[in-house]
Amino acid sequence: MIEDPTVLILGAGASMPYGFPSGRELFFLIKRKLDTQSRDPNKSFLWGKLLSLGINNKQILNFHSALTYADPPSVDAFLEHRDEFMEVGKLAMALSLIPYENERRLFNAGSHTDMPTSWYRYLMDKLATNDAAVFRLNRLSVITFNYDRSLEHYLFTALKFRYRKTDTECADLLSAIPIIHVHGSLGSLPWQGGNHVRPYKNTDNLDEIRLAGNNIQVMSEKDEHATVFQKAIELLEQASKIYFLGFGYHPTNLKRLGIHTLKNKPEKYGTSLGLGAAEWRAISDSWGITFKGTDIDIWGLFRDHCPLQTRLNI
Repeated sequence: MIEDPTVLILGAGASMPYGFPSGRELFFLIKRKLDTQSRDPNKSFLWGKLLSLGINNKQILNFHSALTYADPPSVDAFLEHRDEFMEVGKLAMALSLIPYENERRLFNAGSHTDMPTSWYRYLMDKLATNDAAVFRLNRLSVITFNYDRSLEHYLFTALKFRYRKTDTECADLLSAIPIIHVHGSLGSLPWQGGNHVRPYKNTDNLDEIRLAGNNIQVMSEKDEHATVFQKAIELLEQASKIYFLGFGYHPTNLKRLGIHTLKNKPEKYGTSLGLGAAEWRAISDSWGITFKGTDIDIWGLFRDHCPLQTRLNI
């Protein structure tokens, strides 16, 4: 189990081993599906579904044109400054991400190699205890910038089958591990309850798609984020260790998390996949995050450099 108060901060790269696109890849995916040659709703799933959801052709055309020429790092970054496209943009993201909710891929990640490389499995093994009741003593929290629910679905399902527990019992165990989606999510999972419940699966049901789109939050919706970011900061102020996993280190996101003002002075480690040496050194100098070299992914960070600290089951 994890004894030290630990917070994982997840960016899009944390979900990529399970098939989900990065923020930039999601931008290209939506742009490509809305390109001129795909504007026949009979040929384009995305275009046709947006029409079915009440978005008209002019709105879609204008959104596609503005998105293309803005060339943003991500769709949500674009929507921060173009809130007139908020509805179509959030629905386009939901429609594009929902097909990646594939449970089989979630549990087979890394299984084709001699040494499995699923960091979700690594995390679950660190959390696991001989006595299921002791699972609640793990001192782990997760702050995610991702919309997908793959981590919580994995942990819930693995708990259920490892300990032969009911859905209610597993939900109770996982309640001890806060998972905060600072940008919203594609909906609450059935065991989480609430008013925005959607199962972890691909769907073309319009009501479920609309629910997922409505549950996505963008930074310009300031009133929606005041409370959730404060909760995230409270978790960080209690941490002794912080791990940035698959994170892009955008200064705005780091500032919103209060990384530069944490009084508890936690140890901070980060993945560097996709960053040049000059880039991660500049991030380290500005934000006090320790990097262990260039192109270090989540698996490499945990297994080779900064393992999650655990102790024997009690």
